[in-house]
Amino acid sequence: MQSGGWPVPRSTIKSKKHIVAQLSDDELRKRIFANTAVLFPSLPSPLVEGSPYEIVYASKAREGEDGNPWQYAMIVRRNPSGGYTPLIKGQSWATSQPWSMVLQGLLDTTATLIHKTIGQATMPQLGLYEELPRYSPQAQRT
Repeated sequence: MQSGGWPVPRSTIKSKKHIVAQLSDDELRKRIFANTAVLFPSLPSPLVEGSPYEIVYASKAREGEDGNPWQYAMIVRRNPSGGYTPLIKGQSWATSQPWSMVLQGLLDTTATLIHKTIGQATMPQLGLYEELPRYSPQAQRT
């Protein structure tokens, strides 16, 4: 009986890690605000100038540790009275991580909330809605 060739040399094993394109902080903010518009459609769009939405950064102490607190980003809405209402808190990161990771954590949180909100919606039963005609080049000419 021949050996199965185990262990496989490391040079032949492909990494399972996916290379993620790094987005700029401005692009992350735009995507976060776009997700916020989906989550809160009845409120003014966060993509419009003068929007009541803001992204704020905060930190909190770790339990039992004096140094290196957690940091996170949060979406807040400015109230007419001048106060702020917290809406969505992002994932917490160690302060040794760059701000872009904190923004990425908030983007991931908003995307997850959209998935949970829209993903749980019940699909309409078949036949409840009128079927639309299929596209054909002949129909386009008339």
